[in-house]
Amino acid sequence: MYKWFGCLMLSCLFFLSGCMSSTAYKDKDVAAVVRGEKITVGYLRFLYPDDALTDMVEGAVKAKLAEQEVKKMNIDISKQVIDIKESHGTYPPDELKSAEAQSIRTFADPQAAKLGIEPQEYYKKYTETSAKMVAYINTYTSEILGELKDDEFGIEEYDHHANELLDDLVEQNKEAIEIRIK
Repeated sequence: MYKWFGCLMLSCLFFLSGCMSSTAYKDKDVAAVVRGEKITVGYLRFLYPDDALTDMVEGAVKAKLAEQEVKKMNIDISKQVIDIKESHGTYPPDELKSAEAQSIRTFADPQAAKLGIEPQEYYKKYTETSAKMVAYINTYTSEILGELKDDEFGIEEYDHHANELLDDLVEQNKEAIEIRIK
C-alpha cells in the first residue's frame, strides 16, 4: 500500500516543476513558515531541482502540516519510512541501463553535483529525507481516509481525496502559513 501511494505522492511532488532563478536565494533563507516551523531554501534545494523551488514550496508546506498532524496523533512512522526507503532501492550502478536507473541518475546526478557530493551519497540521503516526508503524508491521509485498497481503480480516486484533504489542511491553517519565496 505504501509503495503505490508513496510513489504516487513522490511523483506528484517531483513533477510539479516550474521556472525561477533560485540563485536569488541563499540556502539559509526561509522559504516558508508553517505553524512556527521553518522550511529553508536549502532544504528545498536538496530535494528538488533549482528550477522547481517556487513550485515545490506548497508541496513542502502540505508535507510539513501532515508531519505536524501525525506528531500530534503520536503515531510512529518508522516502519513506513523503512518500507518506503526499501521501495526506492539504491543508486544504480553504471552498467544498469534500465529506464528506472536512467531516471534516477537523471535526477540524482545534477542534484549531487549542485551539492558537491557523490550521486550515491546524495541518493541515499534523498531517499531517507523523502521517505520521511512521504511516510508522514501517507500516515496522515490513511488515518483520515482509511487505507488505500489495492485495486487499480481506487488509486486515482484515493489520490484525489488525499490531495483534497491536504488542501483542506492548508486552508484550515492559512493564517499560520507564510510562504516567503515566489
